[in-house]
This record gives sequence, C-alpha cells and structure tokens, in this order.
Amino acid sequence: MSGIASALTHLARVRDPQSRAALALGVTDICVARPLTNRTQPLANDILLALAHKVEESVRIRMAAQLADCEWAPRGIVRYLAFDAPGVAEAVIRRSLVLEPEDLVELAVSGTREHRVLIAGRCHIGIAVSDAVAAYSEPEVIERLIRNTTARISDSTMSVCINAALADEDLSRIMLEREDIPPAFVDRLTARISEAVRNQAEQHFDLESGKLDEFGTREPVPAAEDSEAEARKLIEQMAAAGELNGAIAVRALTDVKNLLFDYAIADLCILSVEQWRAALGMSSVRATALACRAARIDKSLFPSVVRGMQKAGRIQEDLPADAMVSAANVFQKFTPGSAHDALRRLAAKV
Repeated sequence: MSGIASALTHLARVRDPQSRAALALGVTDICVARPLTNRTQPLANDILLALAHKVEESVRIRMAAQLADCEWAPRGIVRYLAFDAPGVAEAVIRRSLVLEPEDLVELAVSGTREHRVLIAGRCHIGIAVSDAVAAYSEPEVIERLIRNTTARISDSTMSVCINAALADEDLSRIMLEREDIPPAFVDRLTARISEAVRNQAEQHFDLESGKLDEFGTREPVPAAEDSEAEARKLIEQMAAAGELNGAIAVRALTDVKNLLFDYAIADLCILSVEQWRAALGMSSVRATALACRAARIDKSLFPSVVRGMQKAGRIQEDLPADAMVSAANVFQKFTPGSAHDALRRLAAKV
C-alpha cells in the first residue's frame, strides 16, 4: 500500500466532526483534481463512502456538487450520493455522467417523488428511465418530463404526457415544442390552447359565450364592411384594455376568424391591416413568421399558425421543406423590434 493510501486510511479513523468534514472534502478534492490510478481509486471510494456515512448533510451536499462534474469520480460514492436525500442527490442526478441508466431506473423505483422529479429533468435520459419515473403518474414528475425536451419517451409514456398536457394550457404549449410528439396529437393540443384563449378573451371582456364565433364566418357580401368594422372594434377594445396578446390572435386564426386575426396581428405588430395584408401578399410564409416574432407569439405556436393560414388558403399547402426552416430561423435572427421593421419593409415593396 502506498504512503498516500496509508495516510488516507489512517485519517479515515478521525472522530472529530470538523476533522471528518475537512477530510471528506479533502479527499473529494483529490478525486476531482486528476484521474486516480486503478489502485488508488477503489481506496478513495471506500474512504469517501465511510466518511459520507458520518458527515453532516451539508458536507455531503458539497461533496456531491464537486463530484457531479467529475467524469472519473468513483462510481460507488456517486451512487451513494444519488440515493441520499434529494437535497444531496440533486447535483449528481442532474449532472453526473458516472451514473448509468440502470442506476437511475433503480433510483426511480426505490427513491422518493423528489428523486423522480430530479431524474425526469436530467438531460438526455433514455426510454427505460423515462418509463420508470412516469410509472407512478405523479403530476409534478410528468410535468418535469414534458418540459425536458431532451428526454426520449416511449409511446406509452407519451400518452401519459399528452393526457397531462391536455389538462393544462401551459403544458400543451411546451408539449408542442417537442420534436417527438405524434402528429395525431398536435391538433388536440392546439385545440386545448385555443379553448383556453377563448375563455380568457370572454372573461376579460365580459363577452357572451360564443361571441368570438360571430367574427370572420359571415358571407363576404353584403356584410363584409360590417364584419370588418366589428372585428376592428373588438380588437381596439382589447388593445385599449391592455389585454390583446398573441394567444388571442392565434385563437382567432385556429377558429378561422380571419378578420379578427388580421386586425389582432396588425395591432400587435403596430401595422395597419392594409400593411399586414400587403406584406402577406409579397411573401406569405416570411410575413407570417415575421408577424409572429413581432407580436411575441411563442415559437412553439408557429406550426399551428402556419396550419391555420393554410386552412384559410393564405399559405400554400405543399410548402418546400426549406421554406419552413427559413421561416423558423426568423425567431433566432430577429428581435420583435427588428421583425416589425422587416415586416414594414416587406409591405412597402408592394
């Protein structure tokens, strides 16, 4: 046994709490400073395990924080800390690459709800792990899993997540950001968001139930001018009250209330309706993307907006793949202010 190993073994017998804490953190420092030899690592692991049993929780939290980012940390102590109280376990569950999927599955089964919440939020968990954390159908765990867009999710767990999202508008929006969502569920989630927006609008403005249905569905002749006036008036009322937002515009579009949508999106983009329609005529997909960005409509809703515009016949159905990619880039390249300016320039080209 090397001199260092003998010294560590001797120090592990220290009984004073402060000395134990100093030793535990000191050995942890040694472990994370550089990879240990094959002979020394098991010894350091045994000493850290022995000390972890004896030091206070605050010390174990500090140990976990240091070991969480160490790729060569001894697996035994990392596992021990992961199975410790959630406050101790948080760092290693979230970040340690030493933990294997089978460790996480075991912890999901034997740990507490708080452990499962932490696991559900860990980046890039696989199907076996996500299935294990979702098995108890705990709302907080399912919500965290939905928000973890890097997690791989099986069909059965996806169904659990979808059902949870359908009961919550915010989760529906987050669910739509996932790339693995089955297409069959997209319309149901969009409808859930639309229903929430409908209720919001009716409650804020004391509208009769179904009042929003009156706009945009009338025959264009001879009532077109009246419909335009009614849509403009409602949007002006909402804007004056400070309650007009992108969600209301999206709701109008998904309900095929095109007049209401035009006035809502134009107001949100600080344009006239004529300018909005001119920009749309110049480049429908780009104008729609710029309008969404300028109106601060969440990127997750953009596909729903495009589908609504396609149903209304304002964007062609068979878009080339690069058109959607280019439009999506608007959300990264433009701020709401610069998107507004670009939209005005597009309208001015007519």
